Amino acid sequence: MQPKIKSVLLIALLFLVVAACTIPAMQPTESPPTPFPKTPNEIDNNSQEAPHPPPTENASPNKPPKHSAWQDDTLYLGIMIHLEGWADGDDETKFIRHAEIVREAASLFETYGAKLTLESKEFTTGCLRWDDNVLLEMESRGHGIGVHADVGGQKNYSCPRMSDELRQRREELEKLGVSVRHVSGVVSHCDWVNAAVDAGYEFTSGTVKYALESLPREDWPEDFEGCSSPSACHQPYPPELEGRLHPWRARSGLDWVAPNPNGELVILPSGGSLICMKEEINTAESFTKCNFDMKDIDAIEAEMEIALSLVDESKLNTYYLAWSIGQPLDAALLEAFLQRIHPYVDTGQVQWATLPEMYDLFLEWEQNRGGAS
Repeated sequence: MQPKIKSVLLIALLFLVVAACTIPAMQPTESPPTPFPKTPNEIDNNSQEAPHPPPTENASPNKPPKHSAWQDDTLYLGIMIHLEGWADGDDETKFIRHAEIVREAASLFETYGAKLTLESKEFTTGCLRWDDNVLLEMESRGHGIGVHADVGGQKNYSCPRMSDELRQRREELEKLGVSVRHVSGVVSHCDWVNAAVDAGYEFTSGTVKYALESLPREDWPEDFEGCSSPSACHQPYPPELEGRLHPWRARSGLDWVAPNPNGELVILPSGGSLICMKEEINTAESFTKCNFDMKDIDAIEAEMEIALSLVDESKLNTYYLAWSIGQPLDAALLEAFLQRIHPYVDTGQVQWATLPEMYDLFLEWEQNRGGAS
């Protein structure tokens, strides 16, 4: 082969080698299929993938952040439920139905972020006897627990018995493993304040007009002539809403109406009744029968509007409704009540709380403000 031809061939071969090194490889015309997203269990620790985080509690831009401490411009709202009237400790069938109603109510209220405070009477015995610890379950779900004693209301009641009987009810409830710090149903002609303290309680709820019986007669209010029975004087006390929005300390049954920073028992005054509100706003007299309907919901909202207008930023502001679960209420009406309240919660004007949480907020308020109201 001639030298000139060899040179041409070598140059051509060199061109081909250079071109092979510099031209990029051809890409496929179609993308590979996208794999299905991995489940959380399929993601290992070294993977760059992660499941989508769950929505946070405050994901809605209209919702205020959840308060973990006392807010001076907030009305704390609760529901106080008396678990009574079912013979729970004697009849298992009745107890099972009562427990079912409690669980149904709790589930409905939880849907709206609402909290219950369950004050137990014979329901405690039922939980123990029939081996269904509903109250510990409720506490674990964020609801409050307390005693509904219903002690001391009879005119011939022997006052020296009161502390022991209240203590027995606390100790029985504590057998369920729940925290017990408060009691209702103790107002009496006796010194019910010190009896509750001696029995180991820190605060009381559901104070009604009958509590005036423990005051010396010369200290009775001008319009008070005494009570023939607790049912005859079962209106929330004080009668003015403004006087029932701020807890206070009481030193004794002899002077409990006057806040005393040295008192050992905190009084958490009550709002109205969940199912009797329309009757309460229309009469100053006692009544024994109510029918829960939309008029009660209207009346509750109207009173809550007044309560919001009375919020005092120098004090802790609380408001709770009373309800005795004697029979199940219409679930649609209960939900209508919760829906009516929800916009107030959504804007931060109102915050749901258990009564024990309200008590803790009161202690915090004391520490910050340096004294009782």
